[in-house]
Amino acid sequence: MHCLPRLLMCVSFFIACAHTIPQYEVPKAQIEVFYPKGFEVSIPHEEGITLFAFHGKLNEEMEGLEAGTWSRDIVKVKNGRWTFRDREARLALGDTLYYWTYVIYNGLGYREDDGVFVVSAYSNATINTNAGGAKKKPPTDVGTRDANCKPTPTFRNGIQVNCAKQLLFEDDFTGAQLDRSHWTVERRFSTKPDYEYVLYLDDASDVLSVWNSVVTIKPKLTTRHFQHEDKPLKAKYDLGTHCTGRPNSEECVCDGAATRYISVPPFISAQFSTKDHFSFKYGRVEIKAKMPNAQWVFPQLWLQPVKQEYGSDDYQSGQMRIAFTFVNNEQMQLFGGLIVNANSTWRWEKMCEFPHADRLYLGNDFHIYTLVWTENEISVAVDNTEYCKFRPDNDGLLADLLRQGDALPNRGLLKSGSKMAPFDQEFYITLGYGIGGINDFPDMNFWRPEKPWGNTSPHGMGSLVKKVDFDHWLAGNGDMRIDYVKVFAI
Repeated sequence: MHCLPRLLMCVSFFIACAHTIPQYEVPKAQIEVFYPKGFEVSIPHEEGITLFAFHGKLNEEMEGLEAGTWSRDIVKVKNGRWTFRDREARLALGDTLYYWTYVIYNGLGYREDDGVFVVSAYSNATINTNAGGAKKKPPTDVGTRDANCKPTPTFRNGIQVNCAKQLLFEDDFTGAQLDRSHWTVERRFSTKPDYEYVLYLDDASDVLSVWNSVVTIKPKLTTRHFQHEDKPLKAKYDLGTHCTGRPNSEECVCDGAATRYISVPPFISAQFSTKDHFSFKYGRVEIKAKMPNAQWVFPQLWLQPVKQEYGSDDYQSGQMRIAFTFVNNEQMQLFGGLIVNANSTWRWEKMCEFPHADRLYLGNDFHIYTLVWTENEISVAVDNTEYCKFRPDNDGLLADLLRQGDALPNRGLLKSGSKMAPFDQEFYITLGYGIGGINDFPDMNFWRPEKPWGNTSPHGMGSLVKKVDFDHWLAGNGDMRIDYVKVFAI
């Protein structure tokens, strides 16, 4: 008779204890749906989380803990969040996503069950939904989105974006190769205006690789790639139908037999861009990268114009350099800014140098390179330290630039644009690795060791090849690495 009260007392004690022990709750998943395709599901990171899993189905309820159409474990946190991403799924307004999530926290598993998300708005842009082609905004979730949505002048792929600070583009390179829905890998000869000494190929896996969520570019000798060890390729070489340059032009065909000076470039490198995939006007670009620590080479972290509105020659329609480095006297120098003409008279006019860049060890470690582009100014920073700004209201229009009494050759076209011209059009991202060339290493600089070629010399490529010991030249930190790329609306 005395056992029952004692049992009830024990049960009550354990229930009370259970209520005093803090219970972990899986964070509510944040879901973003993009037009025309793709969606993301994420939770914020906190200490103790080692895995996040997402299981979901579209327009069909989950049966208990079934795997679902989407079933994936995420084992690596990126930028403070655990993120599941599907770039191909097309979710329409009104679709319903049924899901459950799972988190391992401090070695124990926890679930959030019975998740339901109705697609009431797209996270990226205004879209064309009516047959007449007029812009129509999709419905918005007033309770969760409008309160934090501020207007922005940013455009993405020709369409104005809804909200400021919105993530427009992201690639953290989690696959085994570049995502071809984001990037076009170049297959072409380098040509004007810079004629860098490289051949860009899309099938050299030891030059361009993706591993452990990092893109690596490390050039190689052309002769080794084509297994001609003792002599350069002199014969006519055609990159074929997969060439990304203009067909039958010098971008696709190199006829070394036609001249004693021009041959296939001595180095194989890589370049890839978002051209025909993603472009934008006004925004913030953030790239985390390690620069190549070797002489006579340079990284390509650029924004390039979709259309040549202000001229097609010599960067007349502009190029924005998020970062540009070279090594001189064993010290790496960092530059960023704008190029309005490739000619040496103008090339460095709107470029800025970061002071004492050698102290940052840019060739050894990853750093964050940022370019902020608004309707009124463009600025460049490294690790949140701004070192270059162009503001036409203070600095004057680029159309009014004068150098030794001369104006830019496309001044008339620039005058027809806005105060930001030529930087008032949509641009796309280009990433790559260049060597030598006729413009990026000025002859007038005091180079140590001495620069082995002159920019006007027809023998420049050969002079550089003879000067460097390739097996040691790019050894160690001579590669370039990219951890992620992000673009936000302003």
